[in-house]
Amino acid sequence: MKGNYDKQHRLALHNPYGSVVKVLDAKEDDILVGIKNVASIPNTLMHKLEPHGFSLHTIDKKSQLAGRAVDTELINPITGHYMSGSSSGTALNVFAGINDLGIGNDGGGSVLAPAMCVNIYGFISKLIEADRQQAAKANTDGIVAGNSLGFMARKREILFKAIQIAIGVTKAEETGVVFTDRVYPGVESQVLEVMDANAPRNELTAYLKDILTKCDVFMITEGPVDLHGFGDSLFGHFDERTKQIQMDAAKGYVRVCNIAGATALCIPQKGLGMATLLMCESKEEKIAKLLKLSEKIEHVHDELIERYFLDLDNYFNEGYQI
Repeated sequence: MKGNYDKQHRLALHNPYGSVVKVLDAKEDDILVGIKNVASIPNTLMHKLEPHGFSLHTIDKKSQLAGRAVDTELINPITGHYMSGSSSGTALNVFAGINDLGIGNDGGGSVLAPAMCVNIYGFISKLIEADRQQAAKANTDGIVAGNSLGFMARKREILFKAIQIAIGVTKAEETGVVFTDRVYPGVESQVLEVMDANAPRNELTAYLKDILTKCDVFMITEGPVDLHGFGDSLFGHFDERTKQIQMDAAKGYVRVCNIAGATALCIPQKGLGMATLLMCESKEEKIAKLLKLSEKIEHVHDELIERYFLDLDNYFNEGYQI
């Protein structure tokens, strides 16, 4: 929120959601950035952004234990439920207006899901700092994979600027071959009967890898994330009862995008925790078409939510005076 630095900085220091680990003195007229507090995000990414008007403002809290899919220490300000993890603090700081851009990492939905649960943009790609060193580890389903870096933002133009700087991709002229799960207004596509989003993660990963080789962009509707359930496999593994509660959290394809090596973009929609999810192979020419297609998808702004949470003066109303 350009020209609003003093309020954003004051709010970061106030830390109303417990989502800030450290506050830095950013450049007043720059786009303010928060970074998840993990070693796997290299300094080189921020160094690429800085010459283009981005300034590091906060180090953000991460999910407290081993990248869990929910964060039992942070609360979603809209629902009162636990935040989706594990880039939860970064998502909160973008949602609340502390930062304009967030940088996180995603192993099984850790950027996309927290962005979706508070209705902001999320983007991940294997091409962001593709040459960085990282150790692949097994997730709760025993699948071994590295992670992707990603961005979160409220404004499309800020997100696209960061993407262009990070991986050098601009929008294509055409959208190419598009597969979808339904008819979307203004989008020319081939509608498919897609695999159930609640399928086991190894099966869904194999399906997504295959389908992305056959199209330029695969687009579906996902959510509502962590609204009707508790989307965490540690919780869900106990028995059929907890498994169903996990499935009710509606974390479908977002949990396999990184594992399948996909680049993915979630665009918030009107329903709480709902998003249009665009996916493609992590190839520059396909990402360019994904960005072009995304312009056809309307981002629905919720004026009531923005009035409550983005009027930063609301956080500093004086209390009772004797």
